[in-house]
Formats: sequence, C-alpha cells, structure tokens
Amino acid sequence: MIKAWFNNSLLHRLNNSQIRLLNNRYAHAIIASTMAIVPLSIVRGLVITASVICETAGFNDAAIWFMQLQIGFLALAPLVMNIYIAVHWAVRNRLSQIYCIALSISTLMIFRRILDDNAQFFLDISIPMALVSGIIGNVLQEIVSKYLLKIRLWKDNNNVTIISFFTTLGIIALFSCVIKLGAEGYLNKLMTFFSNLSIYFYPVDFLHGIAYVLLRSMPWFFGLHGYYLFMDIDVAFTAATKVNISDWHTGHGALNILSPVFYDMWCNSGGTGNTLSLIICILLQKKSPHRRLLSIAAPMALFNINEPLIFGFPIVLNPVMIIPFVVTPLISYLVAYSATYLGIIPPISEIVSWSTPGPIKVWLASGHSAGSEILYFLLIILGVFIYRPFVRSSLKQPMSENSDLDLLTGEMKINQPTDFEMVPNYSHVVEENSYIEAQRQIEKLQTRGQFILHYQPQIRLSDNKIVALEVLIRHQSDCGKITPPTFLKYYECTGLMPEIDFWVLEHALDYVRENMSDAQNMTLSVNISPQTLNDYRLLHVVHKVMAKRLPAGWTLEFEITESQKIQEPVRVAAVLEYMHSRGIKIALDDFGSGYSTLHYLTRYPLDKIKLDRSMVLGLAKPDGFSFLQQVVKLCMVVQCEILIEGVETQKELEQVQLAGIEFCQGFLFHRPLPGKVICQLLAEQHKNDNQQPPLQPNIEVLV
Repeated sequence: MIKAWFNNSLLHRLNNSQIRLLNNRYAHAIIASTMAIVPLSIVRGLVITASVICETAGFNDAAIWFMQLQIGFLALAPLVMNIYIAVHWAVRNRLSQIYCIALSISTLMIFRRILDDNAQFFLDISIPMALVSGIIGNVLQEIVSKYLLKIRLWKDNNNVTIISFFTTLGIIALFSCVIKLGAEGYLNKLMTFFSNLSIYFYPVDFLHGIAYVLLRSMPWFFGLHGYYLFMDIDVAFTAATKVNISDWHTGHGALNILSPVFYDMWCNSGGTGNTLSLIICILLQKKSPHRRLLSIAAPMALFNINEPLIFGFPIVLNPVMIIPFVVTPLISYLVAYSATYLGIIPPISEIVSWSTPGPIKVWLASGHSAGSEILYFLLIILGVFIYRPFVRSSLKQPMSENSDLDLLTGEMKINQPTDFEMVPNYSHVVEENSYIEAQRQIEKLQTRGQFILHYQPQIRLSDNKIVALEVLIRHQSDCGKITPPTFLKYYECTGLMPEIDFWVLEHALDYVRENMSDAQNMTLSVNISPQTLNDYRLLHVVHKVMAKRLPAGWTLEFEITESQKIQEPVRVAAVLEYMHSRGIKIALDDFGSGYSTLHYLTRYPLDKIKLDRSMVLGLAKPDGFSFLQQVVKLCMVVQCEILIEGVETQKELEQVQLAGIEFCQGFLFHRPLPGKVICQLLAEQHKNDNQQPPLQPNIEVLV
C-alpha cells in the first residue's frame, strides 16, 4: 500500500510540479545562470585542493597564492551569474545580448549602491542580488519594448531596442533615487530584518544547526549553493571555530560540537547532500544509464565537488531527488551530533579543508579517532539506504499516459524551449542531461518487454494487390501493451539508431525467409536512419544479411527519410550507389514533410518516392488536388515509382488515382499488422493468383 502510494501518488504529484517549474521562465533564467558557474565552481574546488596539497607539503607561499586565487573565483561568481541571466533572456526573447548584458550589470550596480554607498562593486555583491537585479532589469526592458511596439512610432526594431534600453535604465535609476531619498529609513529596517534573519541560521546550538543544514542543501533545488548565498554566516562561523579550537589548545575552553568541519565531515560527504551515497547507489544499479556520468562526477566527489552530479543526474529542479538530497545530510547531522554529544566520538579539534577526501579529513579533524572513521562509513551506508528507493524509482517510474509527456523524456513536456544551450560553452551540460534521460528510458524499454515487428502492406491500385511490405518496429510490454515508435527519439538522442536499424533488418529478413517464401514478386521495405547511413558498419551488416538469398521474386528496399537532415551527403550518396549496385532498391520516405529538397531527387539513386500523408491532408484545401498533380509530375521526371502514404477514405483514394499515383499505403487498406496476419493475407493472395477459372465442357449441339 505504501509503495503504491509512493509511486502513484507522491511521485506523480512531484513530477507534475516539476513540469510547472520547467515551464517557468524565471526558473529557466536561474538555472541558466547557475549552470554558467559550474565550471567556475569546479576550478575553485581544484584550486583549494591544490592549496591544501601545497600546505601539507610545506610550500606555504604557493598555498597562500592558491587560496587567494580561489577567493577571486568566489567573488567573480555573482557577476558571472548576472551576465548569463542577461544572455539567457536575450537569446530566449530574441533581444540584443549586448544591451541585455549592459542593462543587467547597470541594474546590479544601481541596486548595490542603494544598499551601500561605500561598497566595492566587483568584490562585494551577493548571488541573490545578482539574480534579482538581472531578472528585474530584463523583465522591465521586455515590458517597455512591448509598449513601444504598440505605439508604433518606430518602424525599425533597432530604434525600439535602443529607446527601450535607455528608457528602462532611466526608470531603474529614477526608482533607485526615490528609494534612496524617500524611503532610506524603511530600506535600512528591511536590511536589518534580513541580517537578523540570517543570524537565526547561525548554528549556535542543536536546533539552529538543523536550520543550517537545510540552508546549505535546499537552495540546490534551484542550482544555488547555500554557501554562496549566505557567505557571511560561513565566514563568521569559520572565524569563531578557529578561536574556539585555539582556546581549547591553550586550555581556556571546551570544544564546540558544531563547526564548519563538522558539517563538511558528516553532512557533505562527496559534496552537499552527502552525494557520495548517491554515487554508490548509481554503482549498485548495474544497468543504470547514469553510470556514464560517474566518469566525471565520481573523481570530483572524492574532493567533495558535486556540481557535475547535481546538474547531471539531475538534482536541480527535480522534486523527487531533492527529498533524499535534503533528508540524508539531515539524518547524518542528527546521528553525528548525538554521537558527539554522548561522547561516542570526539568533537572536531582541527581545521581541515572541505576539499580534503572524506576518510583523511575525518582522521585529521577528529584527532585520529577510529570511532569517527567507523561512523563516517556507517553514515555513507545509511545514505545509500535513503537514496536507493528514490534512485530506483527514477529508473523504474512507469511512463504516464498524460498528454503532456515529452517524446524524449517520457515524463514531462515543456511548452517553452528550455534553451539552456544559449549559455556559451555549457550546452554540453544539457546534452548530458538529455543523454542520461534517454538512456534511462531505453533501459526501461529493454527491461519491461521486447521489440517486435509489424508490417504494413503497400497496394498496387491497378489490381488491388499487395506488392510490398514496410517493416515497422514496435515495443510490447510484459503485459502485452504495444507502444508506437515514439521511443525511437531516445535512440536518436543517444546515437543508437544503427543498433535498432540493424536489428530490424536482420530479424525482418529472417522472418521473410522462414514464413513468406510462398509469396512472389514482393518487396521488403526497411527504414534506414541518417545515423545508420553514416555508420561504417552498414556495408558489412548488409553483406552479412544478404549472404543468404531472399525467397524467389523478393527484393530488399531501403527507405531513407526525407524528414531528417542527412549529414555527409557525399558519403551517403556513395553508400546508396553501392547498395543500388547490389540490387537493393532505394526509396525516399516522407517526401514533402521536412527538409524537402529537389536535390534529393537528383543526388541519390532512387527507385521509389513515398509522398507524405500531408499531401493527402492537403486534398481538403481548394488547390490541394492541383498541387498533388504537380508533385506527381515532378516525381515522374526522375522515373521513380510513386507511392502515397496515409490514405484513409474512399474519397482520398479516388483523388489519388486521378492524380496518376499507382501505389498506395494507408489505413483504408491495412494498418500495420503482426507477421502472422500478414502471412495469412499473402497466402490468400497467392491462392487467388493460382486459382484457375473452371473449365467449361464442350457441348455439341445436335441439329
């Protein structure tokens, strides 16, 4: 009962909330900016590690230099996020990137000066201020631009952009002056309130320590590091801890339980969220598609750098995975605090860098305590048990019937494009996410059923006979449900379409040889994707499957889809020429639906052109029939057979015949059918062909 509720109710609602978040443009802006500082965070972690290594080896000057360098990276992060919010907004709304960046930075400078006249802008800004100023400035410019376009005083969009930029900047400056001159007292009270609020999270005791754990982990849901958000708390906390340890060494006080190292040891193993346990969970899933991510995430997790895992799994904007991400360090905090309070393990007695590998850090910070080492590994195991059901549910979550499902992920549909690719040099993060999600869906298909083949007959209209069969792949679940080939999107995303095409080719030919040898003068049509056409194994596979002859009168035909762009057309042309020389027919599929180009008709050795169903649907328009006639005449120029797909009504059939089309495929004749049904149809057709008309007896008429 609980498991069913967990999978069907809780996870379903969380996934729906994720859909709403991913459709929110402000969430998009925040994620775009946080993704921009991922490499910066990784480099900073590596610099800190280098500083620790140098300090341990006795190179103190080098250690200080590296530590100062990481401070520069830390100060640069908010400015980078502010700039990339502007880049995101500009690309997403087709605005000038230069103007958006200038406005975003200007807004940030104005806001910073409102709060503190003496602030050094480039070294004293916070991430919340960088995000808020970037969003406010660009949203306001968007509103101003819309109103200017409505006025229609300027026909040139460049003029609108320039005017809207200066108008927006003027509004922000005027607003800041009003606040500074007329509401400075209220502003100071507001800042005091936030300062007091941050003090509440300062971990002075057990309960405030829990709030501090939540403060460090929960902002990661939006891709924000809690340390960066409330850096002042951590700076003060670290300074207080150094004083406390110094007093303890001199015998002037007892050690506090809570310290930054305490959190790094017990709540940040592998990074915030105790993600080292998550990595182990992924390793335990033998067929997990996330294993590919571990080649990057696992080595960095040893130094407690977890950005690749957080963005790659992902944790960001994932209402399901954020639960164990927060619960695991919280429970670890409770256990470690209790163990320290009860004297089972000693309190922290040394300051150790957060980037030091876990076991070494525990050994040094605890004064070489074996009990602390044991507790460290026990907490990792506990974290594995917390993470594992969520990881397994993310891999085994059944595909919903919701119409909002996206064809790639199978779980969510984004009404607006995410366009995280607009962040220069970071599109690989999004590609990694898409790849991993597609891999996860592929694993579901492979573990929850099997692939099967259906065949759709192609009819010659002159005698209404089946003359060809198009092979179509389907997926049949363990419960017998058959899924249409939407799953091919996953294979395209991961570059595995050749594996699908080779499987279809081999199994279809074997089935024809074993079950359809009685049928004569037939064509077996197999779809070949652009990925497969560029695969170096294609010629070898074709040679292998054609080594055994087809039944008498059978011909193999490859359908290349016109709805997808073909890469390396010169190589593809050479491959198709070779296939054609081997007696394999070449058909151009979906003509008129995608990258329609007359170049296809002359470059490739085509035997058949398959007109897309859009041509049939176009017959309902006033000039639809005339258009179809012209397309047919064009195809006749290259002397190819012409087949039209998607004929479903008698009226459509009549118009198709009037247009001069000889071959047809559609639900009016046959839907895609299992092999056994096709065999029966071909057997009946073969029987009718062989059946001779009855002989009439010769009767002599006697007169």
